[in-house]
Amino acid sequence: MLSYLLLILTGMIVGFVNTLAGGGSSILYPILIFLGMPIHTAIGTSRVGFLAQGVFSVAGFKSKGVFLFPFNLYVALAAMTGGILGAWISLQVPGKDLTKILAFIMIMIAVLILIQSKLKKQHTHHRISGKWLWISFIVYFLIGIYGGFIQAGMGFMIILAGSLVNRFNLTEANSIKALIVLVLTIPTLYMFAVKGFVNWEAGIAIAIGTATGSWLTSRWSVHANEQYLRIFIASIVVLLAIKLWFYQ
Repeated sequence: MLSYLLLILTGMIVGFVNTLAGGGSSILYPILIFLGMPIHTAIGTSRVGFLAQGVFSVAGFKSKGVFLFPFNLYVALAAMTGGILGAWISLQVPGKDLTKILAFIMIMIAVLILIQSKLKKQHTHHRISGKWLWISFIVYFLIGIYGGFIQAGMGFMIILAGSLVNRFNLTEANSIKALIVLVLTIPTLYMFAVKGFVNWEAGIAIAIGTATGSWLTSRWSVHANEQYLRIFIASIVVLLAIKLWFYQ
């Protein structure tokens, strides 16, 4: 019971971070590893929470009329194809090496957390047809490979691609992200589960915590100082990355 509550609390922290700055998985992975999970199991188990988050996010955006169909489905399928390849690669990498890769990626995510709010949001016409459709296929396929491989920080990449390649505003880019996360997570979760790298009880607890943390934070964060919170979260990510690098 204690470990179950701890996992729910961990999920709430991830929901808090994702709502305020993004990159919550960069905190979730090392915490699960420090709790004794092998890194492949931590990645696989986390995807249970990503799946639940994707379902609710897609439903939420669709209910508000932000769906961008059929473009969102095209790029989601491109990302899913890349995700299957990325997950296969991840499952071939020894756990010790994958841990080092994650620690390095976490440093990059900390930087993205700090600069994300400074990225310019495009509000001009969309670029989603003709050559830009084919460019989008390639870009989101490559993002999908990364997402299938480790997923931490993939949301930043999708939002950046949506802004720079397709000229979406932040809400539109987030709606694309929601569908990609959902579609990509289904086959990659299955691949990790088949290999025995999913702890379903832990995953469900994390999903409950993530949903709760996201809801509570969305109500509280209106009055929060976003810049200070980003600095605090980025600092935590860096400290966890350093500990993870030397973790045996």
